[in-house]
Amino acid sequence: MHQKRGGKCTTPLPLLPEWDPGILPPMPSPISNPLRLITALSLSWAASASFSAPAPTQPEPQKVTIALVDTFSPDFYIHTYSPTLDHLIETLPQFRFNIIEIDRRDVARGIAREKPDFLVTSGSTFVELIDAAGAHQIATRQPSESSDVSRTLASTFIVRANSRYRNLESVRGLRAAVSDLTSFDGWLIAEGEIAKRGADPEKYFSEMLETQYGIPDVASLVKLGIADVGVLGTCEYEELLRNGTISRRDFRILEEKPSDGGCVRSTDRYPDAVFSSLPNATSEMVRQITVALLSMPTKSVEFKWTVCNDFVPTFELLRTLKIGPFVALRDTSLAALWERYRTEILLALAFGLAVLFHVITINLLVRRRTRELSESLAQTKRFFMEARDAREKLLRLERASIVSQLSAMFAHEIKQPILNIALYAGSMRLLLRKSGTLTPKAESILDAVQGEIDRSSDIVEHVRGYARHQERDRVPCDLSDIVRQSAAMMTKEHPELKLGALPQSPILADPFEIQFIVENFLRNAFSAVKGSPDAAVLAEVRPFRGGWRLDVLDNGPKLSVEAFRKLGTAGTTTKAEGLGFGLAIARAIAERNGGHLEFRQLGERGLLVSLILPGIDVAADDEAAAEDGSGGRESSTTDRTDRTDEEDGRHA
Repeated sequence: MHQKRGGKCTTPLPLLPEWDPGILPPMPSPISNPLRLITALSLSWAASASFSAPAPTQPEPQKVTIALVDTFSPDFYIHTYSPTLDHLIETLPQFRFNIIEIDRRDVARGIAREKPDFLVTSGSTFVELIDAAGAHQIATRQPSESSDVSRTLASTFIVRANSRYRNLESVRGLRAAVSDLTSFDGWLIAEGEIAKRGADPEKYFSEMLETQYGIPDVASLVKLGIADVGVLGTCEYEELLRNGTISRRDFRILEEKPSDGGCVRSTDRYPDAVFSSLPNATSEMVRQITVALLSMPTKSVEFKWTVCNDFVPTFELLRTLKIGPFVALRDTSLAALWERYRTEILLALAFGLAVLFHVITINLLVRRRTRELSESLAQTKRFFMEARDAREKLLRLERASIVSQLSAMFAHEIKQPILNIALYAGSMRLLLRKSGTLTPKAESILDAVQGEIDRSSDIVEHVRGYARHQERDRVPCDLSDIVRQSAAMMTKEHPELKLGALPQSPILADPFEIQFIVENFLRNAFSAVKGSPDAAVLAEVRPFRGGWRLDVLDNGPKLSVEAFRKLGTAGTTTKAEGLGFGLAIARAIAERNGGHLEFRQLGERGLLVSLILPGIDVAADDEAAAEDGSGGRESSTTDRTDRTDEEDGRHA
């Protein structure tokens, strides 16, 4: 018995040497397996007897080399290997069989050195040699108790019946006994079962006891308590029961699988031993050996040779254990990973670069298309706004032209009725005076009528002057006085009007035109606060940059951004009954008198409308005043809709 911890036993077994017919093989020393020696001697005798006295006339028999990779129990030599070779020697006398053994520790070198034609191996070794040596299955062993050649071998975990261990997890970290660490069903299948549970089988047990099929065996080690758990091969448990070596009450099976008509087991099943050909064998040789194996009688043996068509589970087992063709998976260094997955890595990199290139290309294309679309939309919007503004401007010009023509026509037509009213009022005054009935009250009424007639005549003359584009003369006047006069005519109807500071504010302007602007400001403010319970309108005059500023404030509802933007534009109004020419005319009048208008929203409610005019020095002569007025026109000819922060702060 050999003891081993954390690895596989490397103690070599004696090898059977190559022999020729009639030559007795040399005795290995030391003799480690008497049963194997007996089998070898019997095979040598059978081969010698078959060819000891060949007939002189017969051709030289063709040499056929059959190699055994020793991972089997002695029972396999006696009950399978020896009967198979006897059958081949007897059935195929035309061949001279050369029987050799290849060291399990270095199968590839042994095949390269000995160049055998056929191999007898376990299912796991056969799978390893399919790519490594070109092995091809001829036949696979199927025991009589197996119903499926692909599902034959399995391993069994045993523990003492009186132990506390009930499953495979409970024996982790304990001592385990096996017959051979290279045996397929004696350990590798069991090792795969542990690996399937996510554990490392090489570190699962604290100590591995390897019997090498010697005494004491695995069952004895477990029964004596030297090992905590044992691993038995296929049907080994039943064989020990038949021999009387153990009884059922001595042991318990761990992780026992449901019965499938075969022996008890703790793992899945895999194919048994495989008789395979190598590339050295000729096609005719392979055909005759295949026929002989598949037709081998089964009366005197408990197995048959047949064909297995499913080695996939065996492949997966080797992959899980990372042995055989998958031993390279144990190396996880960068160099090994590169060597193993070079093609996949290069394809992944190429795919990643292609995806990256595609993403970058798409992003650039999307950005360019988005920029072009944004520019196109902006240009379309600009064209639309320009077309809309042009259309609105044209409509305003048309309305202004119509209003101008109507105004001129109205001024022309109304002039005569006003003159008639004046004549009638004068005649009435003379008539009442001659009759002596002209009372002071009647004279006051007639004076008021005459004042309105004069005012109407002035309006008509101004309208006619605008139609003829006639320049008006500007005269010195006082802005505050004009505000007082306009407010006096509206205070009775609009008590919400309050007057603020009205200092003496001399200007050079047309008083009639300035009064028109003031009254327009006030009427708009009254219209804005109409219906408001807290309506308030304030008018005041104050100095502003060497001139004078008239501010009219109201607390009416806030205008929309679009409505505020269009203030002072001809044809634009927020009143249902308005024509939209009041502020436009006021702006034109302000500019004709050297000033300009300003508008400002006041928070959530209210609007501030301002008229800014240049001031004059009352001590200067008329010429100086006129020059000052001209200077004012040159410096303030632009209507502004906003003011500087300094002005806003001062107004607030």
